[in-house]
Amino acid sequence: MIKGKVRKLIVLIILSIILSVSIGFVNPSCKITPQEELFGDELAIAPMKTYQDKDFGFTVRYPSFFIKQPDSLNDYIGYARFSYADHWANIILESYVAKNYSRTLRLGMDSFTKALHATRHHLGKNYFILSGPQYENGSYVDGYSFYSKYVNNGKLWFVYTVVYPNSYHNYIGRLFYEIKQWTVWDNRLILNK
Repeated sequence: MIKGKVRKLIVLIILSIILSVSIGFVNPSCKITPQEELFGDELAIAPMKTYQDKDFGFTVRYPSFFIKQPDSLNDYIGYARFSYADHWANIILESYVAKNYSRTLRLGMDSFTKALHATRHHLGKNYFILSGPQYENGSYVDGYSFYSKYVNNGKLWFVYTVVYPNSYHNYIGRLFYEIKQWTVWDNRLILNK
């Protein structure tokens, strides 16, 4: 009689273990969060740093966890690069100054739209915004896109752009917002001087 009770107890324990394990496989309690979502969460709470160009005085804001490329690596005046890289993605913020050879803002936008293969554009009062698939040296970069703002100031274009993996598009809204709202010279810095 004791042997029968022990057998039943062992069978119940084994069935309990099997049931517990099968429930764990059917409904795992550990959810794997995509890397893009983790990046988006970090971006949402990151403090923003402000970079001021020493040659032209313009400012750009960038997330504190992005790494600024040393100025000694820049070949051009008015150029700054901020990057985020991990095993899955490279996200690059760049600001630079370019000569304006266009007679009008519209002609400038049309010229850059064609040169950069932009698929979307928006014309503002003294600026335009372009976006589309990323090309480098005329070659398509698979899986990457760009979003750029060009601000006209006389014979110069002040540019702020982000290049990002397409899979991150829904998680970098804060970067799009920073670029869209960018005014070249940060009035907060001027007021604090």
